[in-house]
Parts: sequence; structure tokens; C-alpha cells
Amino acid sequence: MNVKKFGLYICKWLGLFRLSHYFEPSGLRILCYHGFAIADESDFRPKLFILPDTFKKRLAYLSKKRFPIVGLEDGLQKLRSNSLPKGAAVITIDDGFYSVLQCAAPLLQNASFPSTLYVTSYYCQKESPIFRLAVQYIFWKTSDNQLELTNLTPALSGTVQLNDAAESQRVMWEIINYGESQLSESERIDLARRLAARLHVNYESIFEGRYLSLMTLSELRELAKHGIDIQLHTHRHKLPDEENVVRQEITENRAVLEPVVGKPLQHLCYPSGIWSEKSWPWLTSLQVKSATTCDPGLNLSTTPALGLKRFLDGENIAQIEFESEMSGFNDLLRAVRSAFSR
Repeated sequence: MNVKKFGLYICKWLGLFRLSHYFEPSGLRILCYHGFAIADESDFRPKLFILPDTFKKRLAYLSKKRFPIVGLEDGLQKLRSNSLPKGAAVITIDDGFYSVLQCAAPLLQNASFPSTLYVTSYYCQKESPIFRLAVQYIFWKTSDNQLELTNLTPALSGTVQLNDAAESQRVMWEIINYGESQLSESERIDLARRLAARLHVNYESIFEGRYLSLMTLSELRELAKHGIDIQLHTHRHKLPDEENVVRQEITENRAVLEPVVGKPLQHLCYPSGIWSEKSWPWLTSLQVKSATTCDPGLNLSTTPALGLKRFLDGENIAQIEFESEMSGFNDLLRAVRSAFSR
């Protein structure tokens, strides 16, 4: 146990969590999840993937402590009208990994908790592992010490020693950038397969296991029928400060998802938590009513609808850290740090 966690246990024992929750202002806490581990994804990217058992413990805690879990639309309406119940929270999930259907949806249904799923649509149509993530996973998974680079990309040749972290990362990103900028999706799949073969990683298990893949459109349709609120997350998981690209990403995202869910989509999650107020007029003209960031904190009635705060939960977050966030004690710590930094 590290010093931070030990300190949080002491603060909880002293009653500071309970005190923070009592004096916390009325607001809306938004929780953020991504994927749910089917294989070893939580070891590969603990911030991105959470074990189903850990998620189950989170839901059990929310239920036991009687935190009111509300839908996104309902929560935002009550936030603006100052009519939220104490401790109200929204559960959101980003991207649309297949594991949401397999792992998270049944747990949410058993807990009778509403949730919002922000879906990036490109890979829902392609039905293949996310190329960037697959390449990163292959480099992480291999036990080989070197990689022969000939014929992987035009710019690479020779051999790279994988125990040289800097060189390994450089080569990995060279492969990713080449695949994303120069190849079609089928060519990217072929490149990932060849890379996996050279590094003795089973690419077919990645492909068939679908733990780095998103749900198909038919699977999203089934999820929507069971009450999951599907919303916008751009088409290609990018939203730069360029108006034409912002409009294209939102328009294409809607074109794919709205026929699936049968309703207008008006809520957005910024890809990778990268956002700028510069895009707000463009999003407003596109009838986007709210947008969530990955900046932690409690949303108050004065929080901009296009700059909503969220707590990013994952396997890297201990249960005591989650409880500290839900109690509002983390907000107190953030305020103290902010005061000292000023």
C-alpha cells in the first residue's frame, strides 16, 4: 500500500469522507469507464480497461451507499434546475468496446442502473481490432527481445532491440502512423498480422476474442433496446480545433449511429479528453447539448454544458480512491492543491 492510499484510509477512519459528503454542494458526479477486461487488457492498459469484478464492486458500493444513479439527460436537466438529489451520479462508458456488451451491460442491468455509452463509429463498421491499440498490445505482449523490421514499412529496416524502450516506442509509433496514414483497413489488418507473427503473438486470438474490438452496429442496436443510452464520440475518435473536421466527425458519427438507435443524438464525449472552448460555437450550431471531458470534479449548476467534468475510473484506481471521489473528499483535496499552487 502506498502513502496516498494509506492516507485515504486514515481520512476515512477519521470520518472525513462522511463529513465531505455531508457538506458537499449539490451537483452531479459523472463517472467514466472504457473497456472491461476479457483477457489481460487490464494489465496492458489499466487506465483503459477494468476487471468485471472490480466494476461489480463499484456498482455494489454505489448501491449500498444509496447514491442516486440517474440518466445523463435527466441528470443534466435536474442539475440546471437545482433539483438533483444528494450524491447524484451518472455512469458513462466511452468508445463502445465489445466487452461492454459481454461484461458491463449485464452488471448494470442487474443493478438497475442507467448508463450512457459514447460510441466512436468507424470501427463499429469495420468490425476489426482497433489498429493502434492492436499494435501497442502486440509490442506489450511479446516476450521477444528483437524485431526484424524489413518490409514492415518503407521507412524501416534492420533490427530493433525491444529492450531499448525508446527505440521500441519509436518503431511502434512509426508502424502506427504509417498504417493510419497510408493504408486501408484491410492493409492495416495484414500489417498487424505480420507484426504479430514476427513477435510470436497470436493475432487470431486478438481478432476472434474481440477484446480490442468495438461492438457491431447490430450489437449496438440490441444494447439500445435494453435501455443503454447511446451517444456521440466522433467517427474516427478525433476532434481537432478545425471547424470543418469537427463538423465532419459529428455528422458522420450521427449518420452511422442515429439509424441504429432511432433517435437524435445530442450529447458528446470528447475523444481522449482533449477539448477546447474554441469548438463550442461549432458544437452548439450542430445541436450538441452537452459534452463531457476527462477533467475530474463535481459538476455544479454553473458548469458549462460543453465542459462537463468526469472521474476516469479504471483498474489503476483502488477502491479507497473511488470512495474518496464519490464522497467528495477528492474535491476538497483538489481545492487545497489548487490554493497552494496559486
